[in-house]
Amino acid sequence: MFFLALIVVLIPSAWLILLRPVPQPATNDPLQVFDHGSIGNETQQGLPYWIWRVLPTLFPEYLPGNQDGYGSIGVYWIGGEELPVGFSKKTLGVIPRVAPNCAFCHQETYRLHADDPATFVPAGAGTRVNVQGFIRFLSAIGRHPERFTADNVMTAITAIYDMPLWERVLYRYLLIPAVRSALEAQATRFAWMDSRPDWGPGRIDPFNPVKFFNLHLPDDGTIGNSDIMPLWDFSTALADTTRQYSLHWDGLNSNLRETAVAGAIGDGMDYQGYLSAGPTLNAILDFIRLQKPPPSPFSSLRPVGDPYHVDQAEVDQGKAIYQSQCASCHEPDGARFRTVIPAAEIDTDRHRIDMWTEAAKDRYTNYHADDYNWGFHAFHKTNGYVANELTGLWLRGPYLHNGSVPTLRDLLAAPDQRPKQFYRGYDLIDPVDGGFVSQAGTPAQRYGTLYDTTVAGNGNGGHLYGTDLSDQDKQRLLAYLKTL
Repeated sequence: MFFLALIVVLIPSAWLILLRPVPQPATNDPLQVFDHGSIGNETQQGLPYWIWRVLPTLFPEYLPGNQDGYGSIGVYWIGGEELPVGFSKKTLGVIPRVAPNCAFCHQETYRLHADDPATFVPAGAGTRVNVQGFIRFLSAIGRHPERFTADNVMTAITAIYDMPLWERVLYRYLLIPAVRSALEAQATRFAWMDSRPDWGPGRIDPFNPVKFFNLHLPDDGTIGNSDIMPLWDFSTALADTTRQYSLHWDGLNSNLRETAVAGAIGDGMDYQGYLSAGPTLNAILDFIRLQKPPPSPFSSLRPVGDPYHVDQAEVDQGKAIYQSQCASCHEPDGARFRTVIPAAEIDTDRHRIDMWTEAAKDRYTNYHADDYNWGFHAFHKTNGYVANELTGLWLRGPYLHNGSVPTLRDLLAAPDQRPKQFYRGYDLIDPVDGGFVSQAGTPAQRYGTLYDTTVAGNGNGGHLYGTDLSDQDKQRLLAYLKTL
């Protein structure tokens, strides 16, 4: 009876100390919610705050480029804020935990001139974010548990924080061992990545992790590497409520809220987390419905000679070409807007299409976890890619679903004339060709990552629309596209 009574006391006490969710501080700032709001994944993915703080100092050699702390994974840190954009801090029990949220992927920076400071763009295309670099950082630590010891971690923490005794006890005897075990499990969970091409900055394979971990499907060797999409102006993009819109690059879902919930599950949200994160997810959906990209710097109002000056006559002529050749797919009132264009027509690299299978669609449609039926109904298996809006096109480079074409000018070239290699992850706008500076011999080579179109999943073929225009018409169309 004594032991039974002890268990009755200890279980609720452990929940109160380690797992009881404490609401984040209230805010009326939608950007703050998007950048740092909890999506309910702290139990599965959250790191105790002080462990999260010291990991880069304990294991700098595992960070991409072995430099700059968490800045090395490309996340933006707003001056004065406690966390980089894309991380939430939420207390479970008495311990604050840090976990990635939607903005971890969906954030961006750009510069118009090489000596400009970076301008932060919320909900952007994640051009510099190295999601795989962060995963590999944690996995590498998990493969070296002999270094992740209580002595090493506590020495690093107490060097910057005068931790009270009760917290030292929790960290030393409960949290550090638990995190060590979780990181070892993560190293095993993501070992499949070693048999695939690297994602690189600005890209992610978002659904193979879900297939293998959440849906318990076997490793099928598929490659889902694709660019991170911006989340801008969905109220305009999805304005016609009589139509069904395809979402994700391959149209695998057609419901915006279901897409957000499924994404949070993929990032570690469980049902208990969902109960507290529901209002945050609603606020995030409201934010992306209304958030717009910054206006294009390309304008005829700039003086002639300015690198971002465009000729108004060329822009007007290019708009006419766009309306006749592109609008049916890329304008919200176009007949093919946010529909799936068959692979046989668009002919771009099909690895992403093949990654999402009928089995995955069926498993997620009938997804049960934590004894809860999520009630998904909008998953699909398709055989093509979505013709989406071009909002903020000047900030969406590189182009195509896998980011295999560096500039807008290259996208209008025949596939055999497009660059076979270039550098991505550099945030300086290319004022001549549209997109970002990416050529060898430029600072992009120093600060970016090599992209090789001969690697599986990186093919730059297809999307022949506009490639047969005259050089003069291509220049006119380019002038207009740069203003979007």
